[in-house]
Amino acid sequence: MKRTAVCWLLSLWLMIFTLSGCTCSFQRESSQSGSPSSAIEESPPPVSSSRKDSVSEPNGPQSPADEEEKPAEGIHPYLASLIAPIVEEISAPGMSDYEKTRAAFDYMITHVSMEEPIGLELWRIHGGGDTPIPFVEQRAISPLRFGVGMCEDYAAALTLLLRGMGLSAEYVPGLTFSAEGHLVDHAWTMVEIDGSWYHLDSQLEDNISRHGAVRYKYFLRGDASLSGSHRWGQNLIDSRLLSEKQNEEIRESFPAPAAPGDYPTPQRLELEETPAPDLNALRAEAATELADWEAENGPLPEMELNIIPPVFGLEGYGPADEG
Repeated sequence: MKRTAVCWLLSLWLMIFTLSGCTCSFQRESSQSGSPSSAIEESPPPVSSSRKDSVSEPNGPQSPADEEEKPAEGIHPYLASLIAPIVEEISAPGMSDYEKTRAAFDYMITHVSMEEPIGLELWRIHGGGDTPIPFVEQRAISPLRFGVGMCEDYAAALTLLLRGMGLSAEYVPGLTFSAEGHLVDHAWTMVEIDGSWYHLDSQLEDNISRHGAVRYKYFLRGDASLSGSHRWGQNLIDSRLLSEKQNEEIRESFPAPAAPGDYPTPQRLELEETPAPDLNALRAEAATELADWEAENGPLPEMELNIIPPVFGLEGYGPADEG
C-alpha cells in the first residue's frame, strides 16, 4: 500500500510498479506481492468482475414520481462525461433511493475488476485544468472508464455514481482485515437512504462474489454489523492505532455519519462470469490516447496528480505484503 505522487513524465513509471492488496502500492518493492484486502471471514483471491448481465429488481420505498435526477455538480467535466452514460444505463423512471443504490452497487460488481488503475491523466486532455482534481475524482477514473481499480478506486467510483444519481454519498478511508488476519488500510462508501446512512463495500463484495452470485454481505450495512470487519471514523480513532495527525485528519475530513442499522439484505444476484479484462490492451488504449493528444498539442506540463490516499498516505497501514 505504498504510494507516491505522479507527474505526467512518469506515466510509464505507473505501469512498471505493481499494486498490492486493496490500494496502489506505488512504493512497494517489486519482489513483494500481496493479496487483496478482505474481511477475515472471507479471503478468496479477487474475482474478475467484468460481468455484464446484471439483473436487479429490488423492492424499496419509491421516490416521488415527479422527482428528477440531480446531476453530479461541481466535478471535472471528464468525470461528468464518464458518470452520465452509466447513470443513464442503470437508471429507470421512478426508482427509489434504495433501487438507485443497488443499481450502482451492482454495476461496480459486474463491471469492475481488482487491478491497478489505468489512465490517471486522461482528465488533463479532456477538459484539462491548471490544478489537480480532487482525490475521489482522480481515483474514480479507472473504474468508470476502464473497469479496473483497487479498493480506493472502487470506493471513489461508487461514491460519484451515487452522487450522480442524486444521492448523498461519502468516501470512507479506514481499516479492514487481510486474509492473514492483520488490519490493513482500505476504503469504501457510505450512502444516505430515506434519512439513514449505510455502508457499502463494493470491493470486498466483489472479492467474495464467487460461484456466480453476489450475496450482498457488504451492502447497506450499519455500524454494528460492519464494525466486526472494519475500522473507521471515531471507532478507528478510539482504537488508538493511528498517529494523532491521522486522527485529526479523520476528525476534520472523514468523521463518517452514524449508520444506525442494516437495510434488509436483498436476494442474491446471479452472475454470468466473463473473462478478465485485457490489461495490456487497456493500458495501450490510454497511452495512445495521451500520445495522440500530445502529438497535436504538445507535452502536458508537469503536475503531481492527487492519487495519494487520505489518512494513510504513502506508508499505508499493516504488513507491506498483505494489505
